[in-house]
Amino acid sequence: MTCMQHIDPADKRQPYVQIAASIRAAILTGELIPGEQLDTGQELAEFFGVSRVTVQSAVRVLRDEGFVRSRAGSGVYVRELASLPGPEGEEHELAGVAAFLFEMGHLKNLPRSGWLLLGVPEPESVAEHSFRVGMVGIMLAAIDGSADIGRTAALCITHDAHETRIGDVPSVGRAYVTTAKPEAVTAHQAAGMPGEVARAFQSLTAEFEAAETTEAKLARDADKIETLLQAMEYQAQGHDAEPWRETSVNALRTDAGQRLAQAIGAADTRWWISFAKSYKELRDTTRARERPGESAE
Repeated sequence: MTCMQHIDPADKRQPYVQIAASIRAAILTGELIPGEQLDTGQELAEFFGVSRVTVQSAVRVLRDEGFVRSRAGSGVYVRELASLPGPEGEEHELAGVAAFLFEMGHLKNLPRSGWLLLGVPEPESVAEHSFRVGMVGIMLAAIDGSADIGRTAALCITHDAHETRIGDVPSVGRAYVTTAKPEAVTAHQAAGMPGEVARAFQSLTAEFEAAETTEAKLARDADKIETLLQAMEYQAQGHDAEPWRETSVNALRTDAGQRLAQAIGAADTRWWISFAKSYKELRDTTRARERPGESAE
């Protein structure tokens, strides 16, 4: 199967994870089309140099994510990304997109639950968090100089889209709560969308979760930096957010992210102070330009 990437011995991920990623990438790029049958388990095992059990584990991941389906006695086939049945009668081709956008509006109502541990009565919403993550991502991509700014911003904005269905689970709860993987949730969210739209959305989730591209690494750092910014703001309000500041900084993996975090750590959260200091100067300059006896409008 020439469109597949072989296992990389230097990659620290489990072989079945690498195999799933390789097949997933081929589907998202259109090298494997909906309805196409995958090679047999034995053929895939020989291609990747692993056991059939390892291949079966990879296929199970892809099936759970909605990328493939198995037919008893026939094999494994690539799933049509927009294959879930809709209501009878004619429906607009973008009806699934419209439904998804309404669903994204729910992120405005979903609080970032980790801040509740600080006693913040009305913490920021996931939507508010995602917006500033996108802004941070734009800055990081520009600082990095080699990343695609648009792609980085898109990864940032969509990185928590799956939380409309599984909620925002704080770090202290992840050891106790098991949820569907983001890729699996995205597959369900994309059902009903035109194929090209669904693939675009799913590819963003897959790229962010894999964290292999420069853009994905920057987007993940942007997520941490936004948390750092919010922690500093809550700290200025009297909340003990120091642990959030420390974990956010320690999680950064890019040079651009670390440089920006240093600047943020040394900055004054009262961003408006420079405007206040310059008010008198601006007012005096304006008055000097006015003609005698004439008021500024």
